[in-house]
Amino acid sequence: MKRIFCFLAMVMAMFTVNSCSLSTVDGDEEGVFIMKPMFFGHGGVQERALTQGSEWRVWTTSFVRYKKIPVKYTEQFDDVFCDDNTPLDLSAHITLKIKDGKSPILHKNYGTDWYNNNVKENFREIVRNFISTYNMYTLVSDREVYDQVKLDITQKMQAYFDKLNGIAEFPIEIVNVVVDKAKPNDMVLEELNKTAAMAQQKITQERQQEMEEQRAITEQKRAYADKSYMNSMGLSSDAFIKLRYAEIELEKVEMIKNKENVNVDVLLGNSTQMWDIKQK
Repeated sequence: MKRIFCFLAMVMAMFTVNSCSLSTVDGDEEGVFIMKPMFFGHGGVQERALTQGSEWRVWTTSFVRYKKIPVKYTEQFDDVFCDDNTPLDLSAHITLKIKDGKSPILHKNYGTDWYNNNVKENFREIVRNFISTYNMYTLVSDREVYDQVKLDITQKMQAYFDKLNGIAEFPIEIVNVVVDKAKPNDMVLEELNKTAAMAQQKITQERQQEMEEQRAITEQKRAYADKSYMNSMGLSSDAFIKLRYAEIELEKVEMIKNKENVNVDVLLGNSTQMWDIKQK
């Protein structure tokens, strides 16, 4: 009889060991046990989370791990329209954290896919709505506007989380919201480059025209000044031209007179002579 009891005890011990499983969490995780009774009793989510180490549970108990550190979720927006109906590309990021020890409540109320089912689309809609209130040039060139966007989106998301809490506890904290600077898509960027090139070409042409007009005015003033000087001196046109030749030759001499070993061509009447200014 004693041997029978020992044998049964060994069988029960082996059955107990083989019917149990070891659940473990890493340092950045906490785990949720979901109990499923084999024959009788009540199952469901165990209220206490496994926050460190390991625990043995019967094999019918499920185990789900959740990150207890902040996790960043990124949403990509392609061709989102801003205030002036220009399609832009951008990324938005929201960093969320499960409140300490609250993963069982999150699992019970919202399940393992809580972000995709309850946060994602609302976050995307809020980002799109705020982007649509700014024009393209503000979003592309003004970095400071994103500080206001961050504040607005955070407030809207917190209000949404508060609404969820009114339905069933939603133990999620907003750690950070970041919206990257928007950029035009390839087609818009190509058109912007063309527009910028045309604008630059127009500016260049206008400046060239201004320079030509200024040059014409300067030449005209010089001509008036020369004519006025010629009349005041009582010179004929031929005499004035010869005088200007002489002045030009004098200017050439003045330019090089203090330089060593420099020769200059000087026009004297109808001939040209080479003068060494330092020797003459």
